[in-house]
Amino acid sequence: MPVVDAHIHAYPPEVFADPVRWGAERGEAWWTRCVAPPGKRSLQGWATIDQLLRDMDAAGVEQVVMLGWYWERQATCDWQNSCYGDWHRAHPDRIQAFASVNPAAGVTAREALERALDGGLCGIGELLPQVQGGRLDDDDWGRVFALAAARGVPVNLHVTDPLSCRPDSGMVATPLDTYLQMIGAHPGTTFILAHWGGGLPFYELNPKLKPLFQNVYYDTAATPLLYDPSVFRRVADIIGPERILWGTDYPLLTHPRLTREPTFRHDLDDVRGPLAALGPAELELILGGNLLRLLRR
Repeated sequence: MPVVDAHIHAYPPEVFADPVRWGAERGEAWWTRCVAPPGKRSLQGWATIDQLLRDMDAAGVEQVVMLGWYWERQATCDWQNSCYGDWHRAHPDRIQAFASVNPAAGVTAREALERALDGGLCGIGELLPQVQGGRLDDDDWGRVFALAAARGVPVNLHVTDPLSCRPDSGMVATPLDTYLQMIGAHPGTTFILAHWGGGLPFYELNPKLKPLFQNVYYDTAATPLLYDPSVFRRVADIIGPERILWGTDYPLLTHPRLTREPTFRHDLDDVRGPLAALGPAELELILGGNLLRLLRR
């Protein structure tokens, strides 16, 4: 059974040598606050590509999907897409990657996105309008979603659980109703809603809303920082296991009490553990089968 991580991030050493300086020079204020929050201990870990591959081997992870960040500048998106393209071509059997884009940059962004997809990247995201500018129902955002549908690639969007957005949390609010409207407006686009969709799977219990979600998947990135491991069982019981994609947010330190080094092992222990309560067939789907099927499609 191949294990595939649907949600990681990666940066070259020039970035994590001094992330505050790098972010300031690039004009990426939100990214900088996330990875180096002032006055707080950061949960951001860092890893070279060689370390990533070693950590994958140690945990039995066959492939990863690198997600772009929700950059404020299209130039930063282009830079990251170039890095991801190089790493994918160097390790095509281990590394897949989604393309970064800032839809608010208009036609320039869409042209760059087309080039990135032509160059071998296999999806779009992670996106977040509250940071990148605009709204999910803006024309520029809608054109990116339409482009994804035409190219047959999924779009990953960051979603925050509303109850996580305490004044001191540093998180940005992502109203769930705007995602419902987006899904309804773009039925031909496949969406992956990160971080369990901020709780949106529970909306699928509403029979009036459930038909909207047929092309919606949820990734599990950063689960240990958000929910009890029983979330796997609970969401699988609501929507079935076929639309859940295991992801870690590596190299984020999702188990800071256990280690200060990036690893896939503890996240795998959680999904395979007794609280997740998943059977072998469910694990096969969630740990890679669903994502591989989605990307082949």
